This record gives sequence, structure tokens and C-alpha cells, in this order.
Amino acid sequence: MDFRELQAQHKAEQRKVTEEKIVVGSLFRTVLTSEDGLKFKDGRTQKPKRMIIVGVDKVNKVCFGTVLVNTKLSPAARFSPLYFATQYCLKQESYPEFLDYDSYVDCGILFPISYDKLKSGEYFGTLLNEDLTAIFDILETTDMIPTSEKKRFGIRRR
Repeated sequence: MDFRELQAQHKAEQRKVTEEKIVVGSLFRTVLTSEDGLKFKDGRTQKPKRMIIVGVDKVNKVCFGTVLVNTKLSPAARFSPLYFATQYCLKQESYPEFLDYDSYVDCGILFPISYDKLKSGEYFGTLLNEDLTAIFDILETTDMIPTSEKKRFGIRRR
């Protein structure tokens, strides 16, 4: 095995999803479908998505609350100040392995993603503390997410 093959093998091991890596602030990429709550307008049935763990469903103990990371700001953000306020920009320079461009965290909707779905994806580390704090400030104060959903995933005002 040459050096490049060893590097590739090491990177694959680092990106493997284990239970210890599924914590608040973890960065993942996995394939999501309409069954996971995505809406497709172009006829697709699935799409690889980047996501951030923001909470655990304490009732089911198998689902994790995530927010999705999008390359572009949603067009809906241009027309709704409430929706625009739920968008948070992550800088590519802070997460070069995870992001190809500056991207937007959509804090206006939570997605419950199963452990099995996360295990089929890739792990990319954790958010910087200042980004995690800013995202939780949005999640805790937005009126777009019902209080019951916030409680389900352990998101509460500080």
C-alpha cells in the first residue's frame, strides 16, 4: 500500500460515523429523501445534504434533530424577514473539509434524522463554539419552530 492509499484509508476512518461522534454540534453529510422531509421540485427523489446535530429526541432516543446547510440562501429568505432571520452563514474557510463555499444554515426547520441514516453518511468534525452559539441563539428565539419541537430536541432559551 502506498502513501496515498494510506492517507485515503485514514481519511475514510476519520469520516466513519460512530456513536461517540453523534453529539450536538457535529457536522455530517448523508443522503436524504422525501421520507426524511425534503421537498424536491426537480423530480429527484434523494440528495446528499450537509447537516448539523442540534439535539436529541429524548422520547425516542433514536432520532437526532438537525439543521440543514445549503449552498445558497433560500429564495424564501428574500421575501420573508422572519425566514431571513433564521439563516446563518458558515464561512468555508472555517470548515474547508465540510464546505466548498460559504453556506447557510437553515435554522427555521428541524429535521429528525435516525441514527441509521447518520451511520450511512460521513462525519466532518464539529462546529466552532462561536458558530454553535450563534445557531442556538437563532433556534432558541425563532417563532418559526414550535415550542413543542424545541422541547423535543432539548433546545431551550438560556
